[in-house]
Amino acid sequence: MVKITVASMPAWLPSPRGKLFSLLYFIFAFASSIHAAVKTEDITLRDDKRDKNIECRVYFSDTGAKLPLIVFSHGFGADKTAFSAISQFVAEHGYVIVHPSHMDGFGRSGNKQGVGGIGTLRAGGGLAEAISDPAKIEGRTGDVVAVMDSIEQLYAKVPALKNRIDTERIGVGGHSYGAYTSMLMGGVTADLGGIKARSFADPRVRCILPISGQGTGQQGLTETSWASLKLPMMTITGSRDQGAGGQGSDWKKEPFKFSPHGDKYLVYIEGANHLSFGGGLGARSSGTTDVVKAAALAFWDAYLKHDDKSRELLKSGGVVKPFANVATIESK
Repeated sequence: MVKITVASMPAWLPSPRGKLFSLLYFIFAFASSIHAAVKTEDITLRDDKRDKNIECRVYFSDTGAKLPLIVFSHGFGADKTAFSAISQFVAEHGYVIVHPSHMDGFGRSGNKQGVGGIGTLRAGGGLAEAISDPAKIEGRTGDVVAVMDSIEQLYAKVPALKNRIDTERIGVGGHSYGAYTSMLMGGVTADLGGIKARSFADPRVRCILPISGQGTGQQGLTETSWASLKLPMMTITGSRDQGAGGQGSDWKKEPFKFSPHGDKYLVYIEGANHLSFGGGLGARSSGTTDVVKAAALAFWDAYLKHDDKSRELLKSGGVVKPFANVATIESK
């Protein structure tokens, strides 16, 4: 008899306890995978075009070549350390993930902009205004572009990555303000700075994964903002998720609602709030984080590694069946 220890099971998979499906799912999705160790490096990239230094955290598998690159954009007030649990998990399966620290963060990276943090802004009604500032938005998208432009710098700063990144397979993900950033990078348009339907799309981006993204009526987003989104997109939200203006989960579902058909997904997690997706709340959010790990890995595998089994898991809903009591997935 084969004994499967807890340590050998993926962190997101519920204990089988005789549940045949969970065990079969584990065998189907992971039996052929070899989980590599993950290395983490903190580096500073130089963007000469903007005369700017960008602090970054890099997660990468210590084995494998031609690894897809994911750029992850944190939320307003956070920094490069956000969503570490998710990125460590995904990197185990053969990815390079770069987290740039944007200048709107209040976090631990050194880019401590502002006094009092998000609570002060929200209390004063200024959070929605702050995240609609075109200069901040341009700074964020510029940071993501700079990471994609800096592959040779990455190799120089992290020699263990030399010639191991596949620049033809790049995805962009993000949380909250970072979700908005990822949507813009993928081709979602916004009315900003007097310009209608402004586009920040970069042709190197192959797919996007916005977590707790924004709906219409904020940051220049309209019902037609997603009309030209041709890339695969997975968006994730939850029943207790809220926007900067107090909007509820129906508003958070709008990126899926208004996007055209074709490789679009919505993962909805019962009980998930704005801060529980990335593991920052510890054990209190472990269930939500487990769903995000499973869904994110399946999405990246499907569209950056072109894995048909992962795509079928997404389209059939199989990716969330182990979490059927809390999570659903829609596709179109």
